[in-house]
Amino acid sequence: MSVPQGSLHRLLPTCLLLGIALAGAAHAACSAGTYFVDLTTGQTLPATPPAGIVLQAIGPSPNPSCPAGWRTALLRLDMTGCEEAEITVEFEKPIAWTVHIADSPTSDGYGGDAGTTPHNAELWINQQTLWVSEASTPGGIDNPLAQENLNLNYGAMKFVVKNQHVSWGMPYNVVQTPSTRKLFSFPDPDVPAEGSYLYLGLNRVVADNTVRTGCGAQRAMITLE
Repeated sequence: MSVPQGSLHRLLPTCLLLGIALAGAAHAACSAGTYFVDLTTGQTLPATPPAGIVLQAIGPSPNPSCPAGWRTALLRLDMTGCEEAEITVEFEKPIAWTVHIADSPTSDGYGGDAGTTPHNAELWINQQTLWVSEASTPGGIDNPLAQENLNLNYGAMKFVVKNQHVSWGMPYNVVQTPSTRKLFSFPDPDVPAEGSYLYLGLNRVVADNTVRTGCGAQRAMITLE
């Protein structure tokens, strides 16, 4: 899908204000709210994120192929009591790693995990390819749940994450594993300390791996509801 450059930039703050006004009514236990991050300026709205969203890191992209000024960000979303997380990302000529969604803080792409939880699932975009790997098999990229070639040069994509569900588009695609439980688990059945956390890396992977970074994810709007 092609989106005129700048159109989503104008839309996101408007949607942000609407989301803040409406958030929280439907799910009393959910720390609902909306948060906006600009990876070209470092601007965030609101200045203090909703209680369920933690901005864990933001800083310059270390990828040598990226122009100066691009930033990476890492966010932790608390899915406790929430029905879903909605993540909308605007792109401009993506390079290397731009989006990484995982339910383990040590995930670094390509499936599997680095020891936090055996039930880790991941979605990532590297260059112009999206992958979804399952939680139950280390090295899950060898048997991915989904793979799609994209065209994100001046476009936008929305991701929706629920328990055992992830969708993206446009065009719309969805993977659900309610019986086999191969996707995101909220809460994690084996690691209570991780509770119902979901992690989002923008222009980076979730784990601290400076090699797996990039640029081109311009702005993101994150909503818990």
